[in-house]
Amino acid sequence: MPDTLPPFPTIDSLSWAPPAQTAPTEAARIDNVSLNIYADADNANYQDWVSDVPRGSGNPRLNNWWSGQAPRSPRRLVLRHYWRLVPGTFTHLSPGSHLRQSWQYTSGISTTVSQSITAQVGISADGISAGLSATFGRSVTVSSQTSTTTEYSVDPPASGTRVWMLWDLMYDFSVVDQNTGTVIPAGTYRGDVDFSGDRHYSGAYLSYPWTHLVVSSGNLVSQDRIFPAA
Repeated sequence: MPDTLPPFPTIDSLSWAPPAQTAPTEAARIDNVSLNIYADADNANYQDWVSDVPRGSGNPRLNNWWSGQAPRSPRRLVLRHYWRLVPGTFTHLSPGSHLRQSWQYTSGISTTVSQSITAQVGISADGISAGLSATFGRSVTVSSQTSTTTEYSVDPPASGTRVWMLWDLMYDFSVVDQNTGTVIPAGTYRGDVDFSGDRHYSGAYLSYPWTHLVVSSGNLVSQDRIFPAA
């Protein structure tokens, strides 16, 4: 679990109903970030990953962006997190009632998403949580995508009414314009690229695999409040 969790909403009355999700809160950011972008030569069968920061030596490399064809700069990598209500879990329990129910949900990162994060951020695919935690400098707990059935048993209060629900911790990753905070388009951009194996080519289409991703961590946490009998 992250070292600092986003707050739960306040259950202020029996007539209160939870939102589908809480507002995302920023957990970490990396300014002036260098990311990898996928380059595809426009008239040749050359493809490769290059840093989105142009440089003058080595390959593969981005030599320069075409005029008016570059993503907004500087760029910021942002990690946010929030709670998503697990559907069907919001309930009221009074004395004499009891809740025992199973929920099935999908959490974690699919192979495709894991590969795209790895390729763009440049972390080890063998330890996606460890890589993300190192990247953002705080705990990020995600695993390979799984579909899980879990059962929760909730007891009623001795008197009054228990308001109970289950939340799923979500991670929100985005690449934003550092000046405005808005998510940048994934592409397509254009630039001059030198490809691997000394294959030199001028024009290439350049696209990020993602600039906004939302992933379920699979960390389920309950919230409740007991209201006294009237």
